[in-house]
Amino acid sequence: MTALPVQMKKPLTKTRLIGFAALGVCAVGYTGMGLALLAGKLDYLDMTYAALLAAVAALIGEIGLWVGAGCLGLTLFKKRKAMLDRLFRRQPQAATQASEV
Repeated sequence: MTALPVQMKKPLTKTRLIGFAALGVCAVGYTGMGLALLAGKLDYLDMTYAALLAAVAALIGEIGLWVGAGCLGLTLFKKRKAMLDRLFRRQPQAATQASEV
C-alpha cells in the first residue's frame, strides 16, 4: 500500500466527523450487545438482565448506525450533485442556510 498524495485526501468536515464518530458509537453498541449476551450465556448475569442490557446496547448501536449512515451519505450526495452539475454545465446554486448542514 502506498500513501495517498496530499491533494487526494478528503478534508474532515464537521458532517464527516459526526458520521465517523457515530459509526464508532455503533461499533461500541453492538459490541456491548454481544458481550451482554455472552455474559448471560456464560451465567455471569441472569439471562433476563443480560437480554435487557443487550437490548439497550443494540439500540445505542442502531442509533449510531443510522446517524453515521445519514451523515456520511449526505457527504456522498453533495459530492455526486456537484459532479452532475459540472457534467450538465449547470451553475452551482448559492449556499443557503438549509443546505449548510
